[in-house]
Amino acid sequence: MLLKSPVNRIGGKYYLAGWLSEMIPSHVLYCEPFCGAGHLLFSKEFSPVEILNDIDSHLIGFFELLKDDTKRSKLIQTLDNMPYSRRLWQDIRMNWKQGNISQDEIERAAWWYYLNRTTFSGDQKRGGFAIPSTTGRNPAQSYYNAIDGLEHIAKRLRGVTVECLNYANCIQRYDSETTLFYCDPPYLGVGHYYGNAFTPDDHRTLANLLHEVKGVVMVTHYQNALYDDLYQDWHKFTYESFKGSHKAGENEKKPKTVECLWTNFKPVTQGLFDAME
Repeated sequence: MLLKSPVNRIGGKYYLAGWLSEMIPSHVLYCEPFCGAGHLLFSKEFSPVEILNDIDSHLIGFFELLKDDTKRSKLIQTLDNMPYSRRLWQDIRMNWKQGNISQDEIERAAWWYYLNRTTFSGDQKRGGFAIPSTTGRNPAQSYYNAIDGLEHIAKRLRGVTVECLNYANCIQRYDSETTLFYCDPPYLGVGHYYGNAFTPDDHRTLANLLHEVKGVVMVTHYQNALYDDLYQDWHKFTYESFKGSHKAGENEKKPKTVECLWTNFKPVTQGLFDAME
């Protein structure tokens, strides 16, 4: 069953997931060192072994709770009883920004997820309250639909190992000749939105590491000169997508942006895509 990720994330690959899934080569172990919303995992077919990793402990803690039947039931009940309300959002948001976060793992995860689903682009500390629009967009209904879908998400995660490691440790731990790494690192210049700064030097370090792995690799990022240099010896593909972080006004469509995929292998389905080699 192909699913939509329950998590909103800046830079998430919701619009690219179908395209990316067609590019996946044969492999045994599938690993996302920067899983974020995990859009590709939730939209692709099962792999024999699957790893979701992220340095964000709140995100990984949320996924861990979903994998526990008893805790998941309590979490869903808690979320379902939280009204979609600006006043509640402001109260939780203020406490979250001030570091007044509950030590109870169920309540902490509920706060985190509530802010993720009620804040524009899922940015708990910087985004504004996601309000309905006259175009028919109803974030309140989307919030409860997401809660209703958590049981399906939990079932999909049943055979997935979740990790909270530094990306380099994750790559080194799971590298093998039958591993597929899908890497979607933070966008250049906006690492602060992800809660953990990711500098140009970090992007260079990542590229150096990926050039040494035994497995096959897929890397996504927006079009930029640094990545063209770092992955100049790899295959490159482009895809025109919608800019998910843009808040479209009435009678306005989301602007489009060019996303790029670099691979250290030649995809079998190459002819279906805009290749730039």
